[in-house]
Amino acid sequence: MAPAPADLIDRARRHLEAHARTWASDLDEDAGPRAAWYIHHDLAALLPLLQETLADRDRLAARLQTARRDPLTGLVTRQAWTERAEQLAAAGPAVVLLVDLDHFKPINDRHGHAAGDAVLAATAHRLADWCGPAGCAGRLGGDEFVAAVPDDRGDIAERVTKLHDALARPVDHRGRLLQVGASIGAAALTDLAVPTVSAALEAADHAMYRSKKRGRRGRRWPTPLTLAHTLRRAA
Repeated sequence: MAPAPADLIDRARRHLEAHARTWASDLDEDAGPRAAWYIHHDLAALLPLLQETLADRDRLAARLQTARRDPLTGLVTRQAWTERAEQLAAAGPAVVLLVDLDHFKPINDRHGHAAGDAVLAATAHRLADWCGPAGCAGRLGGDEFVAAVPDDRGDIAERVTKLHDALARPVDHRGRLLQVGASIGAAALTDLAVPTVSAALEAADHAMYRSKKRGRRGRRWPTPLTLAHTLRRAA
């Protein structure tokens, strides 16, 4: 862990003061005090510059962190999610999911944007909980979300059903229950002809739109053969 700015400044002060004492002791009786005065004068000018430099570093780090997170939901944005998903894919079998909310526009139109924001925030929270610490959830924009999770337990179909049920729970906004649902498309990287995150995301997108067109709010999970065929065609 990098030292805090205050620690770095204190260490710089102590370091330079120690050198000042050493240099002063090596000089004659008249030159020593003058040298010490000049060193302390330079130190007084140096430390504010160092402090400002470290503050600039922290401000830049904060801006970069903010740019990698969606301000409404707190989920990571596309680039940060892609980086994390690629790490998961490199570590072992993984599944990419694309989530698109059903009937979201009527909520905005009927109840206002604050209600829509509440639905988006609730969806993000539920998706992040479902992913757990081993997975990663992100927001691509609008009412479209993405997730990547390890697929080392062989129960992804059951887990996606639970995710669908979680996302279908009404959202309480100012005492009003807002009904929302989600269409979910999933793609396992092991079923891809080219097992990359970008190809899996494209395949999950195709699966999600097929699910939405069926009008069954994502409840139907494709059979492994159908899914694999779809993924190879999409790749």
